[in-house]
Amino acid sequence: MNRATTLIAAGLLAASAAQAEADFGGQVRLRVDDQTTGRNATAEAELRGRWRAVTASGTLAHAWTEHAGDTDLSRVNELYAAGEAAGWSFAAGRRIVSWDVGYGFRPNDVVQQERRRTLLPVLLQGKAVLQAERFGTDEAWSLVAVDPTSSSKEHAFAARAWRRVGSADWHAFARQGEDTGPSLGTAVSWVATDATEIHASVRYAHEVNGRFHVPQALAGFTWTGENKVGVIGEVWYDGSAPSDAEWADPRSVRGLFTQASALQNLRRRSVFVRVSWTHEGWEPSLDHLWLPSDRSHTTTAALGWQGDRVRVDVGLRRLGGPAGSVMAASPINHIGYAAATWSF
Repeated sequence: MNRATTLIAAGLLAASAAQAEADFGGQVRLRVDDQTTGRNATAEAELRGRWRAVTASGTLAHAWTEHAGDTDLSRVNELYAAGEAAGWSFAAGRRIVSWDVGYGFRPNDVVQQERRRTLLPVLLQGKAVLQAERFGTDEAWSLVAVDPTSSSKEHAFAARAWRRVGSADWHAFARQGEDTGPSLGTAVSWVATDATEIHASVRYAHEVNGRFHVPQALAGFTWTGENKVGVIGEVWYDGSAPSDAEWADPRSVRGLFTQASALQNLRRRSVFVRVSWTHEGWEPSLDHLWLPSDRSHTTTAALGWQGDRVRVDVGLRRLGGPAGSVMAASPINHIGYAAATWSF
C-alpha cells in the first residue's frame, strides 16, 4: 500500500472528526472489466477533505488482472495549501489544474494533460505546482509553475488569461517547457442559444511527444433539448499523433501500440459524436469516434443509474475498422464493464 496515501487518508479522517469546520467526503467503487485480453477487477476508495488552508484527496485502490495478478494503485491525488493576498489567490503542492474547452480532446490542457473519453469518470492525479490566480468580474489570470522541484520531470511555466465578452468566453494560453520549448494557444466557448453552445480550441507547440512544430485544433458544439436529450459533436486534428506514414510502416506498428497508452490520439484526424438522455435517474448514452484516415472506429454504449448516494454503470466499447486499419490491428477489440459507486 502507498504509505503516503495511507497517511493522508488517516489525516483526513482525524481532521474531520476533530474539527467542526473540516469538510470531508469521498466514494467507494467496485468495478469489473471484461476485454479481449482478459478480465480485470478494481476496488477503490477515494477520500477528499479540506481543513483550513489545506486540501487533500487520495485513492486507496487495488486491482486484479487475470494474467498479471494483483497491483496496488493507491496514490495521492491532491495535497496543497492555498491562501489569498493582495487580490491574488495562491496555491502550492499537488493540485489538479485542468484547462481548455472540448469533450473528446483538449489541445490547450497544457498543465494536467488529462486523458479524455475514459469509460468512467476518474479522479485525476494532480501535478506538483506553484500557482497564482487573479479573478475579476469578467476576466481572470492564472500563472503556474509545473513540477518546479522535480529532478525527473520537465519543469514548465504556463499561463492562462480568460475574458468574457457578451455570451462568449475567450481564453489565451502559453507554456514554456524546459525541454519541449514554447507553445501558444487560444480557445472560445460561445453560448449561441439557450440550448446550443459552440466551442473551438487551437494550439501550436514547438514539441509534443518527440514531434516538432505541432499544430492541434478542435471545433465542436453541444446541444441540450427540453426533453434532456444531449448531443455533442466534435472534429479535431492532433499533430502530435503518429502520421499516416508511420502507421503504414509494418516495422513501427508494434512500437506505436506500445506507446498508445501515452498518446491522446492514435490518428491525427478524428470525428466524434455523443448522444445521451437523462430521465428519472437513468442516463443511456451512445458515442462514436471515427478516424477518417483509415476508417477505424470506436463505439461505446453505456447505461447509468444515479440514486441518492449510489450509482451503477454498465457499458460496452467496441473497436474495429477495415482490414489494415489501426483499430482492426489493436490487440483489444472490446471492453465491457460494470461498476457500483457509493458516495459519502
